[in-house]
Amino acid sequence: MPKPYIAINEVEMLNNPTTMEMFQNVGPKVCQVTARHPGFVGFQNHIQFGILPFGTRYGGGSMDMTKMDTMNVYQYTMWKSIKDHEDMHRENFSSIFRLCSSCLSQVIYGPWEPLYEIMDFDIPVNTEMTDFTVMFGKKFAAGDPSGVPPISMPYGKRTIALSEHTVKPGREREFEQSIYEVMKELSKAPGYLGYMVMKEVGVSAVGSFQLKSKGIHQILESNGEIPVEQEGAFKPDEAKPVPAVYSVHMEWASPQDAMFGIGRVLFSHPAREIHDRVLDTLIRGPYIRLLNPMMEGTTWREYINSE
Repeated sequence: MPKPYIAINEVEMLNNPTTMEMFQNVGPKVCQVTARHPGFVGFQNHIQFGILPFGTRYGGGSMDMTKMDTMNVYQYTMWKSIKDHEDMHRENFSSIFRLCSSCLSQVIYGPWEPLYEIMDFDIPVNTEMTDFTVMFGKKFAAGDPSGVPPISMPYGKRTIALSEHTVKPGREREFEQSIYEVMKELSKAPGYLGYMVMKEVGVSAVGSFQLKSKGIHQILESNGEIPVEQEGAFKPDEAKPVPAVYSVHMEWASPQDAMFGIGRVLFSHPAREIHDRVLDTLIRGPYIRLLNPMMEGTTWREYINSE
């Protein structure tokens, strides 16, 4: 079963109508350029709208933080390999820089593009209600009605909970085994749709526009022209984090489902005991962001679920 690698381009932007207009206008064009490369298998782009402030650990945050002056954008692209991702950026640097630099008036921080390997997953295909009867019929005809996945509605109709963890050296395997068990517990909750456990394996310099000094100066000394020098300042594996960093991508039918479902690690004794084993492996986290999928190319879900 193939597992795509994931690049998550993180940008903090002004929260205003201009940003949303640029996001909706430029985003699809960048994805079209990205799709020139045969190693590209899909995308899923999000805007952060809040956090889960469990136990008031982050009491200054809330599930709805859409009135803030800034917002974080998380743009996922999925790849057959890290090399495919890096080759695409090098081959199409001019086109991507031209499109992305048109948004710099709205950018506060970023871009920064860490790269992840999927360690474990249970991700359904996206399904509209009109598709579900066809899916169920095929499963029923094949004698496997129990294999019908949950209805994972397309963008804007579900919630992503992205949980960040930094793990103590030597405890990575223990973390992975325990977090897999936590996901199995959460799958019993109403509104649960699926998950991916992702381990950061590096950062893309070209995807982050972190160029060598000559390229940086050519950008700063112009009005946004494409630099002649386009070489990244480092190789992806040179930015591999130590200690290890993991992100757990969870999908839920609604923010409320995410809150009460993930809340089982506090209020359900069996889930709490398992999750405590996770907590005892950590240096930092978990910090849970709530994201709204704004646009997506769902072909990566077909890829990850293919035989």
